[in-house]
Order: sequence, then C-alpha cells, then structure tokens
Amino acid sequence: MTTRSELRAQREEAIQATSAEQNNHPQHHIIFRLWGIICLILMLLSILLNSTLLNASFVKDEITNSSLESLMLNQINSSLTQYGISTSVLKKSDTDKLITQAVDQVYAGEKINLDLSTVVNSVNDSVNSQLAQYGLSTSMLPANGSSAITSNINSMVNSQLNTPEVTQVISEIKLAKGIANAVLVISLLSLIILIIKGIWQHHVLSSFSWICLIGGILYTGVLMAIHGIAIQVGQQQPDLSPFIVQVADAFQQRGFNYSLLTIGFGIVLFILQFGKRRWQERR
Repeated sequence: MTTRSELRAQREEAIQATSAEQNNHPQHHIIFRLWGIICLILMLLSILLNSTLLNASFVKDEITNSSLESLMLNQINSSLTQYGISTSVLKKSDTDKLITQAVDQVYAGEKINLDLSTVVNSVNDSVNSQLAQYGLSTSMLPANGSSAITSNINSMVNSQLNTPEVTQVISEIKLAKGIANAVLVISLLSLIILIIKGIWQHHVLSSFSWICLIGGILYTGVLMAIHGIAIQVGQQQPDLSPFIVQVADAFQQRGFNYSLLTIGFGIVLFILQFGKRRWQERR
C-alpha cells in the first residue's frame, strides 16, 4: 500500500518533471512569446484604427466638436456668397448635417455630393420675408427657377469640395481599411493558433501572462510615439493644428483604454499561474 510520503514524493516529482519539460526549450518559448507580443500589438493597433481614424462616426464627432467645422463652414459660405446667399443662412445644425453627409460619402469611397436644398429653402424663406414688405413673393418667379438655382449651387459647391486632395484621401482611406482589416485577421488567427499550441504544450498561462504584460506596455509606448509625431505634424499646419491635437488626444485616450485592459489581463494570468502552482504544491 502506498504511503502518504510516497504519494507526496510522486506529486513533487510530477511537478518537477512538468517544470523541467517547460524549461527544456527556453529558446522556443522566447520565440513563442515574441511572436505573440508582435501579433498582440498589431491586433490592438488594427482594432484602434478601425474604431477611430477609419471609423466615420468617430471622425464626424471629432469634426463637429472642433474648429475644423468653422473652416468648412467658411469654405461653404464663401461659395454661397457668389449666389448672393447670406452667410447667416447656414447654421451650425445645417453644417452638422452637411458634415455627416460628406464624411459618410468619403468613408464609403464616394465623391462628396452635398444636398444644399435645405439651404436654398432657407434662402427662399428669407427672401419671401423681405419681399412680403412690398407685397411680392418668390412664387411669382418661374416654376423651374428655384430648382435650377439649387442644382447650380449643389454643382458649384461640390466641385469646389472635390479637390484632388479629397480624392486622394478617399483612396487612402480605402487602402488603409483594407490593410487594417487584413492585419487584424492575420494577427487574430495567429494568436488563436498560439493559444491552442500553448494549451497543448502546457504553458499557455506562463507564456500569455508575459505576452499580455509586455505587449501592453510596448503598445502603450507605440501610442505615445504616434501621439508625439501627430503633434509635430500639427505644428507644421497652423490652421489644422487644434484639430490634429484634438484627434491625437482622442486616439491616444482610446488606445490607453485597450492598454489597461491588456495589462490587466496579463496580471490576472500571472495570478492564475501563481494560484495553479500553489494548488499543485498542496495536492
């Protein structure tokens, strides 16, 4: 009959054998963890890009809450004044709608095609209120006059907005989306393969605790580097500098949230690894 001391000795031998097996290939584990760190950073960056700079909703929120909206409003107003339309006609709510249209179209890979009919309607109302003082109305004008004016204004403003730079941005957004999605899929599949391999070789906790911790720290460093570069670029463009700083701050802040989650998960894995060892020692 096996005694307690013999059972304890067998368990200790099993634990030592497992530890020895895991330490027999230190170089293999280093490569495993290094590849895991690279895949994790690439996955996090892809997710961050898809949720910020490559996301139409994020861009719309940033533009409508920045000084860039005033620049766009001035550009549209300067176009409208050529038709004698007062700059007071276009309000912030109208600008927000136009920005929503423009951003949605750009991120859908389409040229900007704004609908300025609401602006023209506002002009008609304004003109009617002034003509009413003389007993006149725009209804006395030819029926097709208003539609022709609307069409001309739309065509003129949209042609001024669809500059070669905007066309280039549309192409670059398409390309960036494709690259980000490809990197996301490849890095995610690679991490899944590493997890399965780590489970099979009985070192998933020890490896991925380091992968998440070091990967999260390096990812944070990458975010800070991107933020610093963006600030330097903004300083070279005074008109866009406030907007670039605003977007860079929002980008970094959201990225930091992912960093905290990743590092926190790594710490949890370390705790689980420690608890597993303690449990094995007490068996």
